[in-house]
Amino acid sequence: MKGIRPITAMIVTAWRAAPATLLWSFAAATLAAAASATFPLGFHYMVDGTLAHRSDEITVGVVIVTLLFSLAATLGTLSVTGNWTLTDRLNLFVSERIALLLSTAPRLEHFERQDLLSEIDQLRDDRRALASAPRQLLRAWQVVIRGSAIMVLLATVYPPVMLMPLFGLIPALADRRAARVQARTGDELTPVRRLIGDLFTLATTAGTAKELRTYGVTDALAARHASLTEDALRRGVRGAIRGAAWEALGWTGYAAAFVGVIIVLVLRAAHGHTSPGQVVMAVSLMRRAQSQVAGASDTAGSLATALRTARRLLWLEDYVARENRAPAPARVPDRLRAGIRLEGVGFRYPGEGEDVLHDLTVDLPAGATVAIVGENGAGKTTLAKLLTGMYRPSTGRILVDGADLAAASPARWRARTTAVFQDFVRPSLLAREAVGIGDLPRIEDEEAVGSALAAAGADDLVAGLPDGLATPLGRWFTGGEQLSGGQWQRIALARGLMRSDPLLTVLDEPTAALDPAAEAELFTRFAALSRSGHRAGGVTLLVSHRFSTVRTADLIIVLEGGRITEVGDHETLLAREGGYAQLFTLQARAYETG
Repeated sequence: MKGIRPITAMIVTAWRAAPATLLWSFAAATLAAAASATFPLGFHYMVDGTLAHRSDEITVGVVIVTLLFSLAATLGTLSVTGNWTLTDRLNLFVSERIALLLSTAPRLEHFERQDLLSEIDQLRDDRRALASAPRQLLRAWQVVIRGSAIMVLLATVYPPVMLMPLFGLIPALADRRAARVQARTGDELTPVRRLIGDLFTLATTAGTAKELRTYGVTDALAARHASLTEDALRRGVRGAIRGAAWEALGWTGYAAAFVGVIIVLVLRAAHGHTSPGQVVMAVSLMRRAQSQVAGASDTAGSLATALRTARRLLWLEDYVARENRAPAPARVPDRLRAGIRLEGVGFRYPGEGEDVLHDLTVDLPAGATVAIVGENGAGKTTLAKLLTGMYRPSTGRILVDGADLAAASPARWRARTTAVFQDFVRPSLLAREAVGIGDLPRIEDEEAVGSALAAAGADDLVAGLPDGLATPLGRWFTGGEQLSGGQWQRIALARGLMRSDPLLTVLDEPTAALDPAAEAELFTRFAALSRSGHRAGGVTLLVSHRFSTVRTADLIIVLEGGRITEVGDHETLLAREGGYAQLFTLQARAYETG
């Protein structure tokens, strides 16, 4: 059953993508295969009729060849057209399916684990092979029909000769071995090819051009790209040569059998056991059998790739279903009363050897503005990922009003959260849409979009755009407005403010490129909004490595090496004269002297 499931999935996917085209292609392929396999029967009548001077027999042969050959050619052409149409529709369907699955997986593990990422890369790269699977299955079906017809006709000449197509198993098995060799080579080269692609993107992208030239690494980058490409090419060629050797061995065996059968038939005709017309028909059929073997080998290789891709798609579907499965999802509250509590929370990224967070226990009170500060690498962004449900804690629990967040539906929890990250998206959309996607149901609500822009201090930005909120942003639009980095940051902040009354608002260093004064002003604005506007008792989480910008927070959590070292408000932490006070003082002096 495990081997049947990918084949069933390929057929079901094709049916869902284009049922009418699939039915037409099947019917045309079936009739075309039957006609193309049986028209050599006319050669038998034409040759024997000519030698015996029987015009009626010649006429029958001509009619058989003309009608069946014409039918096979016409239906074959129509079938090919239908197959390509089916492939194009299925390619679109599969691409949309993969995109939907990857975007609906509630967490980020599949984007950050190398083994899962390799599977996804292969699935993306081979999706066209999966889209062509119905075409390959139809070709395989045609091989079965033609092969059966050829064997029946060969049996009428000399029964042992009907075994000739079975010798096609020799090159077919050899080709299958060759396909496995090449597939193994492809799997081994996947990480290298991904690195080659990343290097190519680095070398050809405008965003990286300034830094690469500043550090003078363009030549080194090009050299590394060339070296990796040459190595991948050598390994790929070695795999191709090994595969070709297997294919050559298989076809040599088939050729020996083919020559032997022809000798047998000629000898039988010389002794009057077989008519000349039957010999001609048999040779024609065996030649067609040879082409069927070649087609079967090609089809087998393509189907093998399609089957591997189908298995990867099934794996992705199972993975996403498993990630989204919750036996009894805990209810996400309408408003926070107690707040969010971390109990002994620890976290280790999948496949890593060390924990990133260690035994975090702290309360984030309802309605509070909480700042998380610490040096780069302290674990601040990882904690933000856990709180937004991108990952589950490896140890401990995150409680939302006493209920374990791990038992809640990730989609429902995320619908009540909002976030702005340092690596925010710069979507090529209308200005209204670039902000409105922060709360998709209200994307057309210009009043809501305007309020979010005002809260982010970006209303002047929109006022300066040629068409206001209807202005297209980004280089992908003809005449699209190009924004500065700071302007895009304001758009991202407004996007994060679109949702009304979120239970959790995360600002993960979205203003890191701004100067400390501008960042402090924005964080103060957010803190004020949090205190005055949250009817749902939501928690606002400010993440920063700048200690001076979060002094207005109700609660400050200091992270160091993935551990909480201090908790309290600004004045309390200063009074303790601990690590927070020292770092705050050091940073303040640095900014003053700077």
